[in-house]
Amino acid sequence: MRHELPPCRAGQRIGLLGGSFDPPHAGHLHITREALKRFGLTHVWWLVSPGNPLKPQGPAPLERRIAAARALIDHPRVHVTGIEARLGTRYTAETLAALHRLCPEARFIWLMGADNLVQFHRWQTWREIAESVPVGVLARPGTRIAARLSPAARIYRHARIPARQSQSLSRAEAPAWCFVNLPMSDDSSSSIRDSGGWR
Repeated sequence: MRHELPPCRAGQRIGLLGGSFDPPHAGHLHITREALKRFGLTHVWWLVSPGNPLKPQGPAPLERRIAAARALIDHPRVHVTGIEARLGTRYTAETLAALHRLCPEARFIWLMGADNLVQFHRWQTWREIAESVPVGVLARPGTRIAARLSPAARIYRHARIPARQSQSLSRAEAPAWCFVNLPMSDDSSSSIRDSGGWR
């Protein structure tokens, strides 16, 4: 399977949802649809990663995860890609730098669940990420308060855009981030794996 770069053109506002997608599930669909609407995005790319440096155990084979993601999502403004494998990038900051070189006229917005904001300060060169692209944070069950009190949220509190102005995030200059509450979905990749639903 070739890992192509999705189409990108000047003026597009592209949300990037990175992760292992091990497996992809309805929760990913939910936050993707909400991100398109809440943050004024033209497209969302699912960046299916070769692996997560913060997780000790490797995920299922990349090709299987990409195929499952493509089978799950059928939306003209959402693209599934394993471009990180082609780029040879391991960390988010490296991926963002490469995408900016490949698509210099597109506007990228990093998307994450609130559970990731809680540990964002543990990511490699996380401040470089925060300073290079706006960040859209979508609520996840049980993490709203912890996310708002996280080290990254405190350090960048001056750059927070109120949820009522979330549509402006895709036009904001980094550092900028916005936290939006969503109807909750309890789906998670780990719970699906633990139940034996992804062997």
